[in-house]
Amino acid sequence: MPAVTQLIPNFLGGVSRQNDDKKLLGQVTECVNGYPDPTYGLLKRPGMKHTNVLKKANGTAFTKAELDGSAWFFIERDAAGSYIGAIKGTNIYIWTADTGTFCTVTNNGTSYLTGSTQNDYHFRSVQDVTVITNKTVTTAMQAAGTFVPNAVATLKLTSLVDAYSYEVKIQNIATTVTAQNSTTFDDMLVYDGSSINTNHHLVDAIKALIDAQHAASNSDFDGVWYLESYTDSLVIKRTTGTNAVVTDFSATTGTDVTFSIEAKGGADNLSLIAFQDNVNTITELSAESFHNHTVKVLNTNSADDDYHLKYVAYNNLRGRGYWQETTSRDVSSGFNAATMPYQLENTGALTFAFNPIPWKARETGDNVTSPLPSFIGFPIQSTFFYNNRFGVLSQDNIIFGVSNDSFNFFVKSALTQVDSDPIDLNVSSVRPVTLSDVLPSPQGLLLFSARQQFQVYSTDVSILTPTTALIRSLSNYEMAADIPPADVGTTSTFVTRVQGYSKLFTMELRDVEESPLVVDISKIVLEWIPSTVDSLTVSPQNSVIMLTDSSTSYLYLFRYFNNGEKNLFQAWTKWKLPGSIQTSKIINDSAIIVSQHEDEYTIGSIILDEIPTGSSVTGSTSITGNTCLDMATRPVSPAVGVSPVVYDITNDVSKIYIPYTPFQQKEAIMLLNVPEADEGTDAVVDADSGFYLSANARTEIGTGYKYFEVKGDFTSYADGIVVGYGYDLEVTMPKFYFKRDPTTSDYSAILTISRVKFSIGRTGAVLFKIKAGGSKEWQNVDYVIEDNSYISDSSPVTSEHQFTIPIHQRNTNFELKVTSNFPYPVSLVAMTWEGIYSPRFYKRT
Repeated sequence: MPAVTQLIPNFLGGVSRQNDDKKLLGQVTECVNGYPDPTYGLLKRPGMKHTNVLKKANGTAFTKAELDGSAWFFIERDAAGSYIGAIKGTNIYIWTADTGTFCTVTNNGTSYLTGSTQNDYHFRSVQDVTVITNKTVTTAMQAAGTFVPNAVATLKLTSLVDAYSYEVKIQNIATTVTAQNSTTFDDMLVYDGSSINTNHHLVDAIKALIDAQHAASNSDFDGVWYLESYTDSLVIKRTTGTNAVVTDFSATTGTDVTFSIEAKGGADNLSLIAFQDNVNTITELSAESFHNHTVKVLNTNSADDDYHLKYVAYNNLRGRGYWQETTSRDVSSGFNAATMPYQLENTGALTFAFNPIPWKARETGDNVTSPLPSFIGFPIQSTFFYNNRFGVLSQDNIIFGVSNDSFNFFVKSALTQVDSDPIDLNVSSVRPVTLSDVLPSPQGLLLFSARQQFQVYSTDVSILTPTTALIRSLSNYEMAADIPPADVGTTSTFVTRVQGYSKLFTMELRDVEESPLVVDISKIVLEWIPSTVDSLTVSPQNSVIMLTDSSTSYLYLFRYFNNGEKNLFQAWTKWKLPGSIQTSKIINDSAIIVSQHEDEYTIGSIILDEIPTGSSVTGSTSITGNTCLDMATRPVSPAVGVSPVVYDITNDVSKIYIPYTPFQQKEAIMLLNVPEADEGTDAVVDADSGFYLSANARTEIGTGYKYFEVKGDFTSYADGIVVGYGYDLEVTMPKFYFKRDPTTSDYSAILTISRVKFSIGRTGAVLFKIKAGGSKEWQNVDYVIEDNSYISDSSPVTSEHQFTIPIHQRNTNFELKVTSNFPYPVSLVAMTWEGIYSPRFYKRT
């Protein structure tokens, strides 16, 4: 039975749910509040510094009921800072992420805020604007325009020949004039209000016809008739009203009334033509008309080549203008903005405005030549910006707006298609698909749904256009559609829920024609991540993926380190935070946490890669350095004239006032640190650097002031006090087996563990616990005390230390756990175990 020893070089393997004899070197059974780091080893996670309590405009804190069930979102910006938002009922609340300052929101869209859960909303922020989409609202168009057909007619005179007759038939009653040598276009078409000669003046003849029918009480001619002449045409319009014939179109009143008209003249009967709502070709149009006169050009019998023109008169001047492409008279001009996504605009450092988006109106065509976007009549699931286009997802369709024209989803011309026109694509899958979100990539735009993933790309590897855009299916993985996927540097990640637990996948794209590489990175912790996780946030620069379970106090964190060729390590761990997590987001290397405890909500931040020095420096309101306390805060003055730290001489206690409501029945910690003004000096406060005491939560009767209470007088140390709550690092070791190589354990041999030696760096006090086989209780086990020295009046954190723990148990008879609930960092670097190994006389081959 030889004495053996084996080294576990690091603890960067994270949690593994495999059997202990299958675990790789460096993997552990459980890890709570750990943070694997390739430089320092397995660290105790940094503490969460308290930022602020979520307050209203009047300075009072929101209660639990007032924000319960809110839809939370973040607005990420760089130099201008980031914001935290919440939608509760029809209200939108915004706070700054760095200070928790309340922002004013001018809410002009309360009717749109009908969602009741987090999943009812989608948020997309670009620069100063956040587009908020209510997934429960069905989109709609504005009411279509009203149009009375054949209420306007144009008589166009193409030629004038002496002695030829010209006939106009209105309501099947005809009038005829004959051209003479002296007859001019003006004679035929201009009416000056007096009778000239109806024998060869067409306009007079028409007026005489209408007047005669009015006199005869012919109801087919009831109403007001308007005659307006131009160089080559005469326009006739009919409305309701007292029977009359007038020439002033600007005086038009009443409702349009339909009438019929026919015209012929000249040698071929084509010298005088009449048209009302439609013309066959553009050559039939008159050169001039009245402002906004709209005519449809048919071209052929197919509706696909129809288009509409309106006459635009310069400054409404009669007969001076041009024909311009426009929309049909009987179609909707645009979206009903009340049913479309709204925008939350950052109008100032602390001000926002929530308004309908100014959607671009349809300017040309009809429902055939300028079709409605496919999302009309359906809810919109999400919005995005890609390739200079604003886009939306709805059902199984992706719709891109006009290029470089935000919020425009209609074609520029019904005459021809241009590259900047909208793009409306269907995924055309045999599976039932509802697209939920997108992620950009160098190979194209990734589309995600609950059961399938797709890619939108351009066939000629240039800009995306209606003729080059294609969709192809990428993969068929189930995804939790209520958790938006995230981009982790060069890969994408998404969550899948199965019965009782969740999985996390990464997707790495290859060439356009190749299938992506999809990996289940949560396989090693199968059934460890609960099915209740509901948000995903990432930090590519820190190689961190974080899952939040808002029904508990836990975060599930995956971290890896890639050297450019492969992952040198990848590890799972979970964090337990104070309070119930509402939402989280990693912004600029800090995890911003909104949590709820007692009857209020707080903002906290955890700096991910804070070097574990063990020392901290306090400012008047700030803390820098690695303070291993949650809800860590400086004492604050509760009122004008009241000191942040007050000594009660009667009870010999110091009251340390804090900005949030303490947890009931939970002991806090007061920690003395180096104040900024005394850093590097021999000030008195430096003498207690690293000293801490337990603190009890109190509320001052009559004032409601909240404070921690510690025994003794600490008023002179107020500049260096930090208070908060301690948290436990718990790393449960797997059973130790003799390994012949890093992947093969000899589980059939007899192995007795004599002692375990831990190499620990940048570490304060740690505890070691052991649990006998079959027992449910952990017992403290003392490590071997070694001679050592320390610098007096300094932080009790050593840069390097070794602990030897006597075990003397068979490897299957105990469990070992490393813990630390002290407000100091811990860095587990490596471990060596020593024992007696018996292979039972069998030769291993």
